Amino acid sequence: MPAFALCLALLLPSPSSAESLDELSLEINAFLSSPAHRFSPDTAAKAQALLGAAMMADRRRDAEGRQQGMREAAEMLTSAQRTARGFGEKYATLLKLEQAATEAAGNIPDTGLTQAQTTMDDLIRAFEAGRFNESSELAATAKNQFASVLRSKLPAILEKTDAALLAASRHGGKRYAPLTYADARQWLADALAYSDGISRAWPEHPRMGLKLAEKTLALAMQIKQWRKKPGSYEALVLQARDQRLQIARALDIAVDADDLSAYVSVAAIVQRIKQLQNELSDEKLHSKQQITALKEQYARQLEEKITALRDEMAQAQGQQMGELKEAFRAKLERETFETRRQQKLHKLFKSGEVKIFVNVDGSLLLRLSALQFASGRVNIDKKYFTLLSRVRNGLDLYPERKVVIEGHTDNRGDPKANQLLSLKRAETVRDFLIAAGMDGGRLKALGYGEVRPVASNDYDRGRAMNRRIDIVIQKAK
Repeated sequence: MPAFALCLALLLPSPSSAESLDELSLEINAFLSSPAHRFSPDTAAKAQALLGAAMMADRRRDAEGRQQGMREAAEMLTSAQRTARGFGEKYATLLKLEQAATEAAGNIPDTGLTQAQTTMDDLIRAFEAGRFNESSELAATAKNQFASVLRSKLPAILEKTDAALLAASRHGGKRYAPLTYADARQWLADALAYSDGISRAWPEHPRMGLKLAEKTLALAMQIKQWRKKPGSYEALVLQARDQRLQIARALDIAVDADDLSAYVSVAAIVQRIKQLQNELSDEKLHSKQQITALKEQYARQLEEKITALRDEMAQAQGQQMGELKEAFRAKLERETFETRRQQKLHKLFKSGEVKIFVNVDGSLLLRLSALQFASGRVNIDKKYFTLLSRVRNGLDLYPERKVVIEGHTDNRGDPKANQLLSLKRAETVRDFLIAAGMDGGRLKALGYGEVRPVASNDYDRGRAMNRRIDIVIQKAK
């Protein structure tokens, strides 16, 4: 985890003071996109969900629901920020060790590092959920895992660092870049002490010594080249001067472009930057004041519109209530009619003959459990005529609806033959109902074969349940 991420985790903003959905949304999204979000993912997700509920209430023009949703989302965001800050403070050392192990591993996948990061994720979840005993155990495990990764990777890095320092020394690093060379040597000595078990202070940046050694070599080579060309010193001075002049022009500092001796000090540049920062702060304050004024104006206009709408609603309330009552009465009558019709349908059949299912969309399914066909046959046995006559009476209770007769089989035999057999059986039932006086235009026969089982085909009982006729009374249009 980068160092700036830890800083963000420890320096999160104070509890939300957002006055609008847009402001609260910006605050939550800013937290979700920040590294600190890693330390309280579940709480942040709840804050986002509550924000969504507030936005939905706003679309419904539910002011009370919007305010409640905003309040709960802001509280959840504050909780997420507090959790992230607490984790960063409690496990700051562990986070630095994770950073060191990750830097040491580099871009090469490492199983040990993956396991350590998984443990770290478990630690974050446990801490967020308040399981502190579990957190302590996970923190100790993660510490050992990250330390193991660091120890396994460090020797190779130290070997490269030592080789880079030797190369820098051969090219005059001690002489031409003594400060950087000394820093690299000191870092290598400290890291070797840790690697050899002499010191418990692990290097926070395992590749820093290598970078310093490489920088020493680069500086030595550059300085030696400059020494061969004394004129290069003037070039460096003039280059720095030109750079400061460019910065000055970008900051609107008055500079005479025709004056070859023009000079701008670093102090002047810093002073101008501070001035611009103050101006920007003033502009932000002014913008905030303007936004506040616009909010107040909008609130007054909104209140006026609400008052006018309230008057209009009061005038129309009587008529609307009458319409609502009439609609409710009609709905109640329809539901009562459907309930009585289903009761009549149930009374037509004995237990075990027909199973009746009411689907969510209002359609009904009649499973003719008692109706069985001889193996491989499509003719209906006479003993089922009475049952089918009662089925026909049941379908007559729904004269306004279409009816689909479905044939099904088990999975024994050829699938194509099973599909054809199921279709023939469904058509036989349809023909019987037409002969019994039903309108054939309402009836449709389909054969599904073995593709829609309702039980396992591994057992006789399941196969028997799958060999069936289902009648679907489709939903009303």
